[in-house]
Amino acid sequence: GVRTADITAGVDKPIAAADLLRNHFPGVTFGLRTGVPDLDGGFSTTDGVRIGSTPFLSTAPNGSCTSGTLYIQGRRRQYAIRILGATGRVRVFAFENGARRWIQK
Repeated sequence: GVRTADITAGVDKPIAAADLLRNHFPGVTFGLRTGVPDLDGGFSTTDGVRIGSTPFLSTAPNGSCTSGTLYIQGRRRQYAIRILGATGRVRVFAFENGARRWIQK
């Protein structure tokens, strides 16, 4: 698997330059708005990346990947993308401000 130490040491090197979300979708960033609970009902940090103990989402040729949740916010909406690592299944949720809850899309 991919390890932070291997990336820092140059063992696992990037295959391309960083590709930023905001370059493709102006006004859209990874993040969780202040006051919006995460999918599990907690209030954690606002960086928008919940992938285990590291900030890396790793994929494998067999379709598996790192489990976790990515939070994406736009000018008016907040979304969550939950990834099940064993199968690579992805579910998308939108936060409904009026109801103060997440709705699966």
